[in-house]
Amino acid sequence: MSQAILNVFTISHYCEKARWAFDYLGVPYRVQVLAPGGHLKLAREHGLRRGGLPFLLTDAGPVQGSAEVVTWAEQAAPADGPVLSTDATRDTIADIERRLDEVAGVHSRRHFYSEAILAQPKAVRSIFLREQPLLQRLKLFAAWGTICTLMARGMDLGPAQRKDSRDILEREFDWLDGLLSDGRPYLAGDQFSRADLTAASLLAPAVRPPDHPLHGVIVSPPLHDADVARWAERSTARWVCAMYAQYRGQKPAS
Repeated sequence: MSQAILNVFTISHYCEKARWAFDYLGVPYRVQVLAPGGHLKLAREHGLRRGGLPFLLTDAGPVQGSAEVVTWAEQAAPADGPVLSTDATRDTIADIERRLDEVAGVHSRRHFYSEAILAQPKAVRSIFLREQPLLQRLKLFAAWGTICTLMARGMDLGPAQRKDSRDILEREFDWLDGLLSDGRPYLAGDQFSRADLTAASLLAPAVRPPDHPLHGVIVSPPLHDADVARWAERSTARWVCAMYAQYRGQKPAS
């Protein structure tokens, strides 16, 4: 295997975090878009105990989790290329990234899916069907009801959970608004880092930046739409859009 293979769900914001890191750092890789269910089988084939995406297949073995994949990409990046962390800011970046991974990322996902999977499942299905071969599309189409049930159970989805995640996201916006209130352009240090990349990618479902690769593709349900519109004037939401425009604006070819 001469080139790392990044296994993703198209819709996943954690996978978007990993893809952005590879693209920004200029590290060659190949994307393999998986379907729900198939990702579990492939993970087991490579000795992984869980099927969480993204996971990377390399000559040295698999690497699982967005933070771990970004670290691998940093280590594989050209020495004369851009960087996503420095020794001076590494600890601060790690603290910010950990909180974003464990809180903002989890709850932006549950906030969206709690409405989308329960009220608008066909729209979500269309995203998972993208870039799948015909046979896999047919299997996914037939199994979609079961997949929705498993997703709802696995991510603890529901109307009350949506409200809970919305309130938690409000607090995360407050936290990030506070960090940005002194006028800093970046969350840690004086250059774009993996803290900024993580914040922008994991909050993208709650902000919908115009320069996101899937902008206009994912259909947002009405309550989610209303929350996104209400958050749009927050400092953090404007900052997320700015990070995408400056550092992610070039959309990949379809």
